[in-house]
Amino acid sequence: MFQTLSNTQEVEMNGRIKYNVMSPEELTLFTNRMERLLSERGIQMDHPRMKEELAQAGCLVNGDNIRFPKELIEKAISTVPREFTLYAPDEAYDLQFPHPEGKFYTRTCTGAPNYLPVEGPKHYITLNDTTEWFHLVNEMENVSYVALPSSCDESVPGEAIDVFTLEKALQISKKHIWIQPYEAKNTKYLIDMCAAAVGGPDKLRQRPICSFISCSVPVSKFKYMDAEILYECAKAGIPVQPCALPTAGANTPVTAQGTALAACTDVLAQIVMLQLLRPGLPVIATPLLFSMDMQTTYTLQSNTEITFARLICMQAFEQGYGIPGHSYGTGTDSMTLDGQNMIERTSLTHMMAMSDASVLGGAGQMETAKTINPLALIIDNEIFGIAQRLRSGLAVNDETLDFEELLEGDDEDGYMMSDHTLDHFRDAHRPKLFYKGFLRGVNDEEKTILDRARETYDAIMEKPIPHMMDDKTEKKVHEIVLQAAADLSAK
Repeated sequence: MFQTLSNTQEVEMNGRIKYNVMSPEELTLFTNRMERLLSERGIQMDHPRMKEELAQAGCLVNGDNIRFPKELIEKAISTVPREFTLYAPDEAYDLQFPHPEGKFYTRTCTGAPNYLPVEGPKHYITLNDTTEWFHLVNEMENVSYVALPSSCDESVPGEAIDVFTLEKALQISKKHIWIQPYEAKNTKYLIDMCAAAVGGPDKLRQRPICSFISCSVPVSKFKYMDAEILYECAKAGIPVQPCALPTAGANTPVTAQGTALAACTDVLAQIVMLQLLRPGLPVIATPLLFSMDMQTTYTLQSNTEITFARLICMQAFEQGYGIPGHSYGTGTDSMTLDGQNMIERTSLTHMMAMSDASVLGGAGQMETAKTINPLALIIDNEIFGIAQRLRSGLAVNDETLDFEELLEGDDEDGYMMSDHTLDHFRDAHRPKLFYKGFLRGVNDEEKTILDRARETYDAIMEKPIPHMMDDKTEKKVHEIVLQAAADLSAK
């Protein structure tokens, strides 16, 4: 039956497309199974201080096994903040959660050891590469924050490479910094560096310019290092984006549904522990899922089934618990900048943008998150802009329909110069890297998107690299770096 409207009545609608993989009944089942796994099976973790404090909080600790009674899970979840801010060295890039415009935030790849430069062969990421990377990310208007690359540089002690990489980020990055420690004992130094950069531990708690990643070893196992990350961040009041890195068919069930359940359970366990240690600590649920090709046994990031699993995870946390969710939003399993690369990263971004995800990650990554590339970063920046437009949807009303002008019927001369066109022609999204037709004096017809990305890269590289710390602050940070290098590399 059609709804009858008066001549002047309008219907306002948010025409946002949303992918809900699970029905309400399936969502209830899914979260129930997460909580049963935590209360009946529990997790394995060897971290004496953490186990002691969790036992005091009401967890059931038996050796390295920790189980979470259902009422304790509910209590912990109730203290997760629904609104918070991830701050940035430059306050213009502060990130308010939830996004005030209903958009998603984005971040660069973390964990990739390789750099494929614009010119030259692929190699392990050096500190010089991170300088270029942080400078590029500053100029990406659709990339919200930066993750520390997994550097490997012979000029500094390998045991402290994450410390030296963070120093580069604090020197250059205008945007929030996401940190993945390499060893348990590195965590405290990394926190101390960020505190020194903003004026002390209290100021870092008030305005955290960094957040940390902690990871499970599926299923439901936690290394001492990741338990230490959780513990130290809780004590320091530093936001955490707790992560799970399952591979469907290898260390988790082969189905998208089973791997999503295993990953979400591991992430929820970390959120519960963080809230029991420090109620109100900002968290972002970060299941980062992979799958194994059962013919080649190669790990894949971008196949269709595992994308379904990511959609399940985002729905579980965003709708099931009201906790912001974060997963891969771009990337490819291709090792080159080929057609597969472009299809996979575009398809993945558009699918995940239609979820409720608060953060889409992986900008610039390829080769199943093992390599980062400047041109891929620049293209992802463009794809993110398109996806943001798709997520925002459309309003349908008499103004957007141009109903009055159509009703008058005076359109013999077309619509190019109509008032409605002049009011709205700027509304359309125009990707900067795309060919949009001939312009006089611009020889653009034969250029590919890679050519235009290269031009963008060259223009950014001509800009001066910013310096985000004064000399006094930089000296304090560097003193911590030197102390960390000496302590961490001592035999």
